[in-house]
Amino acid sequence: MSNFALADCFDRAGSYYSIDPDYLRAISWQESRFNNAAINGKSAGGTTDYCMMQINSRTLADLRREYPSLNKDKLYSSPCLCIHVGAMLLRRNFNKYGLSWLAVGMYNAGMSNKQTSVQNRYNYAMLINDHYKKIKAGIIQRPHIE
Repeated sequence: MSNFALADCFDRAGSYYSIDPDYLRAISWQESRFNNAAINGKSAGGTTDYCMMQINSRTLADLRREYPSLNKDKLYSSPCLCIHVGAMLLRRNFNKYGLSWLAVGMYNAGMSNKQTSVQNRYNYAMLINDHYKKIKAGIIQRPHIE
């Protein structure tokens, strides 16, 4: 059996979107502690965040223009789909803003240029970097999600 066949969803999404899968794991750890049933109804602007990658309801509505069948129920029923959507969003940030901590911070804190948003992006990116290092060191265990 090939290594790719043995890879979990983070590995496959990372490979497809050319992102180190441990960065995807770090985001998932920060957003939900790898809990695909996670929901956050307290987001800015009255939006809701879904699944282990905390896909925002406004972002999901935008994605439905490209992927009409995509919905929160599918994100919840398929952890791999949730991971792939999160990876796609991060890749789009990288494509638009470069391979930078700014792009990582935008995953959570958005694109507003308010000083609080700029600070929130930086803080989020540093949390992700810390989680990434802990994953690489084995302090945060990598889940195997098929």
